[in-house]
Amino acid sequence: MPPTNATIIDAREGINFVADANDPDAFQRSRFLSSVFTASHAFNSMVSIQGYYSNLQTRRRNDNGPLGSGFQSASTSHNDGSIQTANFTTAITPKSHTIKIGYEFEHEKYVNENSTPSGTTNNWTRAFQSSNTIFAQDVISLYGGKLQLAGGARAQWFDLKMPEFSLANALFSNTSAADPRPAYTFDGAVSYFFNQSGTKLRAHVGNGYRVPSLYERFGSFFSTWPAPGFVALGDPELKPEKTIAFDAGVEQYAFNDKARFVATYFYTHLRDVIGFGSVPQPDPNNRFSGYLNTKGGIARGGEFSVDAKPSGSTDIFASYTFTNSDQRRPQVAGTGIIRTLGIPDHQFTMNFTQRFDRFWVNMDILVSSSYLAPIFSNSTFITYLYRFEGNRRADLTGGYTFRVGKDRYGLRLFGTVENLFDNAYFENGFRTPRRHARAGLNFSF
Repeated sequence: MPPTNATIIDAREGINFVADANDPDAFQRSRFLSSVFTASHAFNSMVSIQGYYSNLQTRRRNDNGPLGSGFQSASTSHNDGSIQTANFTTAITPKSHTIKIGYEFEHEKYVNENSTPSGTTNNWTRAFQSSNTIFAQDVISLYGGKLQLAGGARAQWFDLKMPEFSLANALFSNTSAADPRPAYTFDGAVSYFFNQSGTKLRAHVGNGYRVPSLYERFGSFFSTWPAPGFVALGDPELKPEKTIAFDAGVEQYAFNDKARFVATYFYTHLRDVIGFGSVPQPDPNNRFSGYLNTKGGIARGGEFSVDAKPSGSTDIFASYTFTNSDQRRPQVAGTGIIRTLGIPDHQFTMNFTQRFDRFWVNMDILVSSSYLAPIFSNSTFITYLYRFEGNRRADLTGGYTFRVGKDRYGLRLFGTVENLFDNAYFENGFRTPRRHARAGLNFSF
């Protein structure tokens, strides 16, 4: 490997990097359960209410033994979490207005349990956080619907319970983790449609806010280097992400509305973001690397698309996106590269669907340019930047619907061949699946 990481390396599997090195005694088992209950009621043509409750539960277990290349840490790690959300919204539709006012409650739980075969360095962490949100939005329609104005606001307050830690081998035990600051976000949009030419002009601006997850604040793992023990990945004092975004575009309808052409310019300023990398020393949680706040950067570019319906049974969609995304500081120290890693400059997509009565077929194509990704070397302990070739992927899907019981029921048989042309593609150094297929059944009534 080069003595420094100042030069970008063109990725060549088997020559200058190894993808997915086999670790014969490393296993990951995961499962999740997602459930949603919704209810709505309309009092009259102008007032209605809607509410829902959702519950997402995830469980993941990682087992690792002493076999395999590189550093191996025989340990077992459990990561369990849940997010429960309750939302209530009132919609009022007086003349020329669509007003929505609502309240949302969210509760998040994170549990991390780590153990070793000897049982001498076990630890656990439990963290809980809830939030209360109020929001409002108004969409105004004027001049027969040609002019649309929309504005919204959202305020969210957080309550972080004091995390619980094991008495032995505890991480983050000296933290005084505070509640995240309240989030205030605003959104505005305007559009105007010219009936005679079939042209729509639109613009949108808004700001974003993402509170760090409990894993980003309290996550950990087991390592035998530099000494056996559990190592913190999270930062209890992590600050939220903040962004502001603007986009403007034009839509043109043609051929009796059988085709729509769209051109959009977008600009996003990432004011504060949460990244992962080397942690400045000294660190209060004795971390060498982990989650940390960075100053983000900017992303700007353009997207051009066409959506066409040549016939009642044919749909065609194609798009091209150019993205110029830079960071305020290099994501990998020593490289001097401020380009955002993992994002290609150019990307093209096409989706084609053809229906023949009860049979249908779909082709989905993705083509992208090369991108940069960080790869860590176990031999030099340096992170290098690699240039990987872009994706060249096509997925082919087909299906047939059988009608049962005088068309009261439907049985749909479908199948997909993913990566149809067997393209070799890597995501940040990890090999993606080559050509493979899956099939399924769907019953409707």
